[in-house]
Amino acid sequence: MTRRGWLVLLVLVLMAAPGLWVASSSSHEALPAVGGPTAAGETGDTGEARRTPWNAIVVVVDDMDDFTCADAAAYLPRSAPWLVDQGRCFEDATAASPVCCPARAVISTGQLPHNNGVRRQNEAIRLVGTDTVQHDLAGAGVATYGVGKFLNGLNPGLIASGEFDSGFEQHDFWPNPSYYTYPLYDDEGEPYRPEEPVHTTVRAGENLRSFVAEQDDERPFYAYAAFFSPHDRTGGGPRGRRLPVPTPANVGREVPPFAWQPERDTRDKLLPFRALEEGRAYFEAKQATRVRSLYDVDDQMALTFAQLEEQGLLDTTMVLFTSDNGYALGENGWHGKAVPYSASVDVPMLAYVPTAMTERGVDDREVDLVDIAPTLYDLFDVEPAHLLDGHSLLSDYARTRGRLLSFANERSNFVLQESGYAPFRVPTWAALRTKDHLLVEFYRSGRLLEREFYADPLDQENLLWQDLPRAERTALWQRILPLVKDLRAMRTCAGTIEQGSPNPCP
Repeated sequence: MTRRGWLVLLVLVLMAAPGLWVASSSSHEALPAVGGPTAAGETGDTGEARRTPWNAIVVVVDDMDDFTCADAAAYLPRSAPWLVDQGRCFEDATAASPVCCPARAVISTGQLPHNNGVRRQNEAIRLVGTDTVQHDLAGAGVATYGVGKFLNGLNPGLIASGEFDSGFEQHDFWPNPSYYTYPLYDDEGEPYRPEEPVHTTVRAGENLRSFVAEQDDERPFYAYAAFFSPHDRTGGGPRGRRLPVPTPANVGREVPPFAWQPERDTRDKLLPFRALEEGRAYFEAKQATRVRSLYDVDDQMALTFAQLEEQGLLDTTMVLFTSDNGYALGENGWHGKAVPYSASVDVPMLAYVPTAMTERGVDDREVDLVDIAPTLYDLFDVEPAHLLDGHSLLSDYARTRGRLLSFANERSNFVLQESGYAPFRVPTWAALRTKDHLLVEFYRSGRLLEREFYADPLDQENLLWQDLPRAERTALWQRILPLVKDLRAMRTCAGTIEQGSPNPCP
């Protein structure tokens, strides 16, 4: 049966009366909302929205490595009063595919790459606009807006002209060749240069607040704000010239101490992970610039929170912050992203949610970017028109089988630009990540190339590398085989157990 064919298996809406729940970090018991929402809209000819008390803003930064919930206020000091003190921090969040384009497609669709078709950096054109949360929300009468960086390799002029359907009603997307020099697009999709050089983070923040300024309590809204910071500048030249560019306000700010955790012996990994060109001094300087670039985003979020409060919208607006992927700074013999290890895969995820909806604190469930779209459907009480592979963060769902992670790169030339500038290709891989284990399978031309298995938090000791005594190896494989079977099933999963799928995603 095709992916669309599974639609008949959708249960008659857990979302029909979702009651907006959230899990407690200690017990994961469901917490009922105060006065749960009504449906955000109808999908009839009028497109007029029924009243809902909630709005949403999703903020996505580019290539930010993870930080703990305890350290979150040091990385987001100005928005911490909302995201940290009045929010929920998801301690264990991952990116289903740790590279920009597939990760952002996952956020928009709530589907894993093998289901939404965007598996590589150069496959943005495969995104189906009608299979996005923004499309379904717009059809239900929600005002939708996207700004900043959308999908790699996709000319924003195609979106502006209507040739490519992003799913958003309104949008201000642009490519980001640098932080100050970039084209904007008119309604016909023709590029033009802004009259004054404005930092991309500042411009995206201003555009977001312009959209919010137009909103009132008559129509719910959803805004997707995708900042380029703290991504490296793209293009050639020495690495030091490709570092992020903070605004003048944050160039000299102090940053949290650098945690240097290189893997000293990477012989238990594939060839691309055995050579690191730079040392601690380079990575420490790079991280300082990256954090200062993140402070620019923090400034824009703080201004947005203040505006929401001034407009009387703060108590009805969820604001979720995350990154499209993590970023390795020497961990596991790697520099960049696209690999299955925690430095590349782990992302920060925090959410300000009005107190009427949830309690505050740390949530230690296993969550992923694939859960963002289901959360939005749940929040607005809109039924998706396509199958979802994730679970609402507002529900009490807790994974017990781990998360599927993947990367496809056998035919993509983006590896040198987007995957650490390594001299070798990173093979296609799939991984099963649980609280305690990481099982990785590397493939070449569809065939299994190598397996790795880790039980340490930094993924530094591949337990399959050593030539173990027979009894120890037998015991190890007894631990691994159930995970191998789970990974095989997950690689073709579609939908969730809540939707009655016969092969549900975890």
